[in-house]
Amino acid sequence: MKNARYLVILLFLAGFGMILLFMPKDFSKAMGDGFDISQVEQIQVTLVPVEGDETLTVTLEQGEEEYVDLITLLQEPTYSRTSSKSDEISLDYWVNILFSDGEIWPWSYDFQADKLVSAGSGSMKTYQISGGEATQQAILDYLLTLAESA
Repeated sequence: MKNARYLVILLFLAGFGMILLFMPKDFSKAMGDGFDISQVEQIQVTLVPVEGDETLTVTLEQGEEEYVDLITLLQEPTYSRTSSKSDEISLDYWVNILFSDGEIWPWSYDFQADKLVSAGSGSMKTYQISGGEATQQAILDYLLTLAESA
Protein backbone atom coordinates (compact mmCIF):
# COMPACT_ATOMS: atom_id res chain seq x y z
CA MET A 1 0.00 0.00 0.00
CA LYS A 2 2.88 2.34 0.77
CA ASN A 3 4.39 1.70 -2.68
CA ALA A 4 1.09 2.57 -4.36
CA ARG A 5 0.99 5.90 -2.51
CA TYR A 6 4.56 6.71 -3.61
CA LEU A 7 3.67 5.76 -7.17
CA VAL A 8 0.66 8.09 -7.16
CA ILE A 9 2.80 10.95 -5.79
CA LEU A 10 5.51 10.26 -8.38
CA LEU A 11 2.98 10.23 -11.23
CA PHE A 12 1.45 13.47 -9.96
CA LEU A 13 4.84 15.18 -9.82
CA ALA A 14 5.79 13.89 -13.28
CA GLY A 15 2.48 15.16 -14.72
CA PHE A 16 2.93 18.54 -13.07
CA GLY A 17 6.46 18.75 -14.49
CA MET A 18 5.17 18.00 -17.99
CA ILE A 19 2.52 20.71 -17.65
CA LEU A 20 5.18 23.24 -16.67
CA LEU A 21 7.45 22.15 -19.53
CA PHE A 22 4.79 22.45 -22.21
CA MET A 23 2.86 25.42 -20.79
CA PRO A 24 2.81 28.39 -23.20
CA LYS A 25 5.60 30.88 -22.60
CA ASP A 26 6.07 34.50 -23.48
CA PHE A 27 8.82 35.64 -25.84
CA SER A 28 11.46 36.33 -23.17
CA LYS A 29 10.99 32.93 -21.52
CA ALA A 30 11.12 31.19 -24.92
CA MET A 31 14.46 32.88 -25.61
CA GLY A 32 15.85 31.20 -22.50
CA ASP A 33 17.67 31.92 -19.28
CA GLY A 34 19.58 35.16 -19.22
CA PHE A 35 17.57 36.82 -21.98
CA ASP A 36 16.55 40.33 -20.97
CA ILE A 37 15.09 42.45 -23.74
CA SER A 38 16.25 45.61 -21.97
CA GLN A 39 19.86 44.42 -22.40
CA VAL A 40 19.52 43.88 -26.17
CA GLU A 41 21.23 46.75 -27.96
CA GLN A 42 21.01 45.52 -31.54
CA ILE A 43 18.96 43.10 -33.64
CA GLN A 44 20.18 41.66 -36.92
CA VAL A 45 17.66 40.09 -39.28
CA THR A 46 18.65 37.84 -42.18
CA LEU A 47 16.06 36.79 -44.75
CA VAL A 48 17.15 34.05 -47.13
CA PRO A 49 14.79 33.33 -50.03
CA VAL A 50 13.66 29.72 -50.35
CA GLU A 51 14.05 30.15 -54.11
CA GLY A 52 16.52 32.66 -55.47
CA ASP A 53 19.73 34.04 -54.13
CA GLU A 54 19.19 37.60 -52.88
CA THR A 55 19.67 37.49 -49.13
CA LEU A 56 18.28 40.52 -47.30
CA THR A 57 19.65 41.87 -44.03
CA VAL A 58 18.41 44.50 -41.63
CA THR A 59 20.09 45.82 -38.50
CA LEU A 60 18.02 47.57 -35.85
CA GLU A 61 19.31 49.60 -32.91
CA GLN A 62 17.67 49.80 -29.51
CA GLY A 63 15.44 52.87 -29.34
CA GLU A 64 14.54 52.91 -33.04
CA GLU A 65 10.83 52.76 -33.79
CA GLU A 66 11.34 49.70 -36.01
CA TYR A 67 13.20 47.91 -33.19
CA VAL A 68 10.26 48.50 -30.84
CA ASP A 69 7.75 47.40 -33.49
CA LEU A 70 9.63 44.14 -34.13
CA ILE A 71 9.89 43.35 -30.42
CA THR A 72 6.16 44.01 -30.09
CA LEU A 73 5.42 41.58 -32.95
CA LEU A 74 7.61 38.90 -31.35
CA GLN A 75 6.00 39.41 -27.93
CA GLU A 76 2.38 39.15 -29.13
CA PRO A 77 2.18 35.37 -29.63
CA THR A 78 2.78 32.70 -27.03
CA TYR A 79 5.29 29.91 -27.50
CA SER A 80 4.57 26.27 -26.56
CA ARG A 81 7.35 23.69 -26.37
CA THR A 82 7.04 20.90 -28.89
CA SER A 83 9.07 17.92 -29.93
CA SER A 84 8.05 18.39 -33.57
CA LYS A 85 10.86 18.96 -36.04
CA SER A 86 10.40 20.01 -39.62
CA ASP A 87 12.51 21.57 -42.34
CA GLU A 88 9.55 22.23 -44.61
CA ILE A 89 8.73 25.89 -44.80
CA SER A 90 5.81 27.29 -46.74
CA LEU A 91 6.93 30.92 -46.45
CA ASP A 92 9.03 32.51 -49.19
CA TYR A 93 11.99 33.19 -46.85
CA TRP A 94 13.99 31.52 -44.12
CA VAL A 95 14.09 33.96 -41.21
CA ASN A 96 16.97 34.31 -38.73
CA ILE A 97 16.94 37.01 -36.05
CA LEU A 98 20.00 37.56 -33.85
CA PHE A 99 20.04 39.60 -30.66
CA SER A 100 23.16 41.34 -29.36
CA ASP A 101 23.96 42.72 -25.93
CA GLY A 102 26.49 45.05 -27.56
CA GLU A 103 29.45 42.68 -27.42
CA ILE A 104 28.28 39.30 -28.71
CA TRP A 105 25.23 37.81 -30.47
CA PRO A 106 24.19 35.16 -27.93
CA TRP A 107 20.50 34.71 -28.80
CA SER A 108 18.88 33.49 -31.98
CA TYR A 109 15.27 33.19 -33.19
CA ASP A 110 14.56 31.22 -36.38
CA PHE A 111 11.46 30.23 -38.30
CA GLN A 112 11.80 26.48 -38.56
CA ALA A 113 8.64 25.44 -40.38
CA ASP A 114 5.07 26.52 -41.00
CA LYS A 115 4.25 27.02 -37.30
CA LEU A 116 7.51 26.26 -35.54
CA VAL A 117 10.28 28.51 -34.30
CA SER A 118 13.54 27.67 -32.61
CA ALA A 119 14.79 30.11 -30.04
CA GLY A 120 17.46 30.51 -27.43
CA SER A 121 21.16 30.64 -26.85
CA GLY A 122 23.44 27.68 -27.43
CA SER A 123 21.02 24.79 -27.18
CA MET A 124 18.03 25.97 -29.18
CA LYS A 125 14.54 24.83 -28.21
CA THR A 126 11.65 24.30 -30.62
CA TYR A 127 8.33 26.04 -30.02
CA GLN A 128 4.98 26.13 -31.72
CA ILE A 129 4.02 29.77 -32.15
CA SER A 130 0.42 30.76 -31.46
CA GLY A 131 -1.28 31.78 -34.67
CA GLY A 132 1.02 29.43 -36.59
CA GLU A 133 1.92 30.34 -40.13
CA ALA A 134 -0.26 33.47 -40.10
CA THR A 135 1.78 34.89 -37.23
CA GLN A 136 5.03 34.00 -38.98
CA GLN A 137 3.77 35.61 -42.19
CA ALA A 138 2.87 38.84 -40.36
CA ILE A 139 6.36 39.01 -38.87
CA LEU A 140 7.95 38.22 -42.24
CA ASP A 141 5.85 40.88 -43.99
CA TYR A 142 7.06 43.48 -41.50
CA LEU A 143 10.68 42.37 -41.94
CA LEU A 144 10.38 42.55 -45.74
CA THR A 145 9.00 46.09 -45.44
CA LEU A 146 12.03 47.02 -43.34
CA ALA A 147 14.45 45.38 -45.80
CA GLU A 148 12.89 47.13 -48.79
CA SER A 149 13.12 50.54 -47.13
CA ALA A 150 16.76 50.05 -46.04
